[in-house]
Amino acid sequence: MKQAKWIWYNGDFELYHSMKLHTRREEFGCEYPPFWAMSAPYPNASFAKAYHSDEEDTVRVVTPHKAYVTIDGARYPVNTDITVPAGDHAVRVCMLATEGFPCIYINSKYLVTDETWLTDHLAGKGIPVGCDPAYTEPTDDPRIFKFAYSRMDAVKVQKTPEGTLYDFGKETYAVLHIENAQPDSAVRITYGESREEALDYPEALIRETVTGQSSYTLAPRAFRFVCVKAEQTAPLSVYAEYEYLPLTDRGAFTCNRKNVNKIWEICAYTLHLNSREFFLDGIKRDRWCWSGDAYQSYKANNYLFFDPAITKRTIVALLGKPPYEQHINTINDYSMYLIIGAYEYYFATGDAQFIRIYYDRLKALYDFINGRLNEAGYVWGMPGDWVFIDWSDMDKGGALCAEQILLWQCRNAMASLSELVGLDGDAYRKAADKLKRNIMRDFWREDRGGFVDCYTTGKESITRHANIFAIMYDFVSEKRARKIVRCVLENDEITHITTPYFEFFELCALCKMGKLRYAQKKIESYWGGMVKLGATSIWEEYIPEHTGIQHYGMYGMKYGCSLCHAWGGGPIYLLGRYCLGVYPTSVGYETFSVEPNRGLYSSIDGKVPLPEGGEVSVQMDATSCTVTATRKGGTLILGGKCYEIPENTPLTVTL
Repeated sequence: MKQAKWIWYNGDFELYHSMKLHTRREEFGCEYPPFWAMSAPYPNASFAKAYHSDEEDTVRVVTPHKAYVTIDGARYPVNTDITVPAGDHAVRVCMLATEGFPCIYINSKYLVTDETWLTDHLAGKGIPVGCDPAYTEPTDDPRIFKFAYSRMDAVKVQKTPEGTLYDFGKETYAVLHIENAQPDSAVRITYGESREEALDYPEALIRETVTGQSSYTLAPRAFRFVCVKAEQTAPLSVYAEYEYLPLTDRGAFTCNRKNVNKIWEICAYTLHLNSREFFLDGIKRDRWCWSGDAYQSYKANNYLFFDPAITKRTIVALLGKPPYEQHINTINDYSMYLIIGAYEYYFATGDAQFIRIYYDRLKALYDFINGRLNEAGYVWGMPGDWVFIDWSDMDKGGALCAEQILLWQCRNAMASLSELVGLDGDAYRKAADKLKRNIMRDFWREDRGGFVDCYTTGKESITRHANIFAIMYDFVSEKRARKIVRCVLENDEITHITTPYFEFFELCALCKMGKLRYAQKKIESYWGGMVKLGATSIWEEYIPEHTGIQHYGMYGMKYGCSLCHAWGGGPIYLLGRYCLGVYPTSVGYETFSVEPNRGLYSSIDGKVPLPEGGEVSVQMDATSCTVTATRKGGTLILGGKCYEIPENTPLTVTL
């Protein structure tokens, strides 16, 4: 008998928890819900299945909602036992949920709720249900997202004029507990990712005052430091419970440089902290789900956890439901990342069913993007649009080249997704080819070896961003890519990147062009620069020229820079993909290559996860390289030669 699970309309679980998550941002004592449209679960749903029972059975439909069940046309109430005779049966459950989302649970001898059921929202076609392995008991409630908890005590406690300062040793996301309080005394709590923020109540983003109880269990928040000021003489008892999603590190990386190993560990911890219901951008500010941030998290996920579930949840939450009336997060480029990310998810996992279920929504989003082009056929900023790309000074006075290259890649992704579901993708490919010709005509400057940001403003400015995408997505030939590296990416006169976000993309492009040593140096200087300053997680922005408290400011706020941002986890991907050298060459890693490169390191040792629990391990020094894979289909590429990697048997090549 299969495992019984709670089931729901596919996507409703994600949309419900997205709504809950996006209500939790707060700044300066003010609630701060998102400024873009949110999609809600369908209030109605039906669940259907045909099945056979060998003997009389008792069926109970468990649900918290108003509903009824029909078995062979006869109607019954839910949450009561129903006697069903032996034979073939058709069961259907219909409901309306005024809170939460429609969901049911059945665990009888011959009938259980699982992935084999179909669902609809009392309109439209039936689709496979959604479910999650965390919800397998009748007492589970899918409206409550399941986290794990672990107690944390402060590693240092200090009395200050502002109150008692608790240092928990590293960035965390936790529930704060305060005990032994006097109910008639107010307790003021100031949260800080830095010591300075926790001691600066007027400027701290997250702070609160509580009173009226002898103990408090506060809402989970991000902090390393907490300053507690109480109007009482008796000491308080303060501790925290780390709230986390128990994901397992399946990837690993070490080399002979201890500082690089520490950087990798901090990047992995940063990704852990931001891996919750969905991939967040940051755990203090914003605690929202942004498509550009998430796109990088998908990549890092594949080299650390390889957990398809969180990537799918994030894509579904961001995708929402048609009709689309604005870009994802209101950002033009973020809509395109979502479609590109969906295809890359499929290529890495081979999960075709996910694409089949959500193809109509992906196509609707693409049609929205395609319906907002200018007369020249380019993406541009219409009223309500945010043309972002990066926090950088670039010419956004017209159609931006970086966005056009994303549109080109988006069309290629739609062609592949369409073919996957049995539709003709030729129109998308032809549109992509036409767009490429136009981009080369309007934006490429052969004499300068790069793409200009805009061609209509007369400024003719060149920044790194479009040129990075041109290499990343194979938009240009290898010859032109080499020219871009020489004229743009290695040109110090071109404005440098200041966010880990786009620094990651730049290093992807450079690694692709064989510049691994440059990337390794940048990891040590840029990410390592934060670590040298005491970072226990990677920041949203790092400007090496800043000093002291300058590092914490952003968006006009003294402590506006997030000190734990998911887009800081790039080295996880870079070191797994280009140093250990593992990457898929066909869908779902049916075939894959291992092309290790030590670069600056004298030795490397690590693992890259594969789908369904598999892995590739790589050990390499100056004399030999050993690769072990738990599945067939791998090819080791070393010194210009190819070696078939046997399944579950180490392959050693002497260098």
